[in-house]
Amino acid sequence: MNLSDQALLEMNALCNALVDGTLDSKQRVRLEQMLATSDEARRFYVRAMALSASLHDYASEMQSEAVESGTGLQPVAGAGGEHHPSNRPAVWWSVGSLAAAAAIMLAFWLGGWLKRDAGGESVTNEKDGDEWVAQISGGANCQWIGTPLQPGDNLHRGQRLELASGIAEITFDSGAQITLEGPAALDVDSEWEAALDRGTMKASVPAEAIGFHVANPAVDVVDPDTEFSMVAEERGTTEVFVIKGAIEIQSRETAKRTQPALVLRANQARRFVGGAASEVRDREEKIARFKRKLSLDRFVRPARYIHWSFDEADGTDFRGAALGGGDGEFLAKLHTDSGTNSTNVHGAGRFGGGLQLDGACFASASLPGLTTRSARTAAFWVRIPENAAPAKAGAMLAWPFGGSGLFVEIAWNGSPEQGALGALRTRVGRGNVVGTTPLRDGRWHHLALVFSPARKQGGMQIRQYLDGRLEGASAKRAGKRAKALVADPAITDTLWIGRDLKGTRFHGEIDELFLADRALVPQEIRQLMLRNKPALPEALAVNSR
Repeated sequence: MNLSDQALLEMNALCNALVDGTLDSKQRVRLEQMLATSDEARRFYVRAMALSASLHDYASEMQSEAVESGTGLQPVAGAGGEHHPSNRPAVWWSVGSLAAAAAIMLAFWLGGWLKRDAGGESVTNEKDGDEWVAQISGGANCQWIGTPLQPGDNLHRGQRLELASGIAEITFDSGAQITLEGPAALDVDSEWEAALDRGTMKASVPAEAIGFHVANPAVDVVDPDTEFSMVAEERGTTEVFVIKGAIEIQSRETAKRTQPALVLRANQARRFVGGAASEVRDREEKIARFKRKLSLDRFVRPARYIHWSFDEADGTDFRGAALGGGDGEFLAKLHTDSGTNSTNVHGAGRFGGGLQLDGACFASASLPGLTTRSARTAAFWVRIPENAAPAKAGAMLAWPFGGSGLFVEIAWNGSPEQGALGALRTRVGRGNVVGTTPLRDGRWHHLALVFSPARKQGGMQIRQYLDGRLEGASAKRAGKRAKALVADPAITDTLWIGRDLKGTRFHGEIDELFLADRALVPQEIRQLMLRNKPALPEALAVNSR
């Protein structure tokens, strides 16, 4: 049974009710029925439950306020497996309710981003394979079948990798990493999915990539915050080994008979042949081999950053420091309305001081080369007042783009017709990319916006990260009659902080703004979030942390 969009929405609502502790008897029967008859429903359930159960540990790393605890999860009959997460608090560090968090799951379950004309720009389309979703991040003695690949090469949705020999590391935009050992064949299906056709692989899935899914002709594996290995033989036999954490495995054959899935924990393994699971010979020896550290060649082009800490205690100038090479002084100048006291702008931030904007002021900085159409990343902390009015949804950041008279604006969405109200919104010309998680909760959130030239000529791919996690998003035009925002030539290469091109001001707090001159990978974004400084090259492997 394949779930329709309506059924997925129903499944989403049932999972919300389960975790909130409001699931009534009628809803429980319906949930059990869906889990018993649909493989898709079971996968959705596992992802939602695993995400809720695992976020307690993840939230403790980044939450500045006290952690809120919710209702413990209880297993549902028919969900399958040895166990499901239970008796742990459901914690959300970035949203006020489970419904918003479950929307994250729904977003990447239903799909990616739609392609829209943005006045000469475009955003990605999951259906035409134009979107980059991963990259080769390391390798050792790789011999490829077909076009050779090197560390740093991007991989597009649907791309097939055939490794004749050697070891290749693939980092997905979700933050998951797969180490592939040749001879092997792997399909890169999306930021959240891969399929191993044959060969040996090891997957490392950090907390921000919970829900990453690996399939092969014999089994499907959903892996919440874990490391596991898979060996797939061409005749259909597959062995799965858990290095740490826990995974849920569904045999393709037993799934057809709606039999429950199997849960494996650390140091456990199973061999699957024709739907039957058995013990693995030499399990301990094989697991020990998969645990060994690998020495891989990595090419990471050094990133140059400009960093504004906003730690100044007074004045109207905020100094931007050049990191990773380069020099110069990058001052962000404060602009205030007549009669405004600039001392009110200086306040406590996420780290040290921060910029407090109440609509009476904004800042701007002149940055040569900012307008050029090239890869870059903007990462910063933001705190938006709870239930802020849509009229106050001015841009947090904005700048001219591509020399075509268009503007980039990073804001929260104040237009419900464009997507989730209060969610992160990035605009390039007429195109909007809107996330799913509301930001208007009075808490600090880490935002990272990654801009990469798309495979299609003239296009630009936008990836949004919220608190270190790739944010589910949709892309839409601003409207049939809407015109692209056209930048004044006089403000070319100007970065605006706290206002958009139309002059609408941002109400909220901003801190620790980093601009990088290339697209950062998920591990680099996480390092900025957790340590407030750029990552060293050795920190880019998931399992090195």
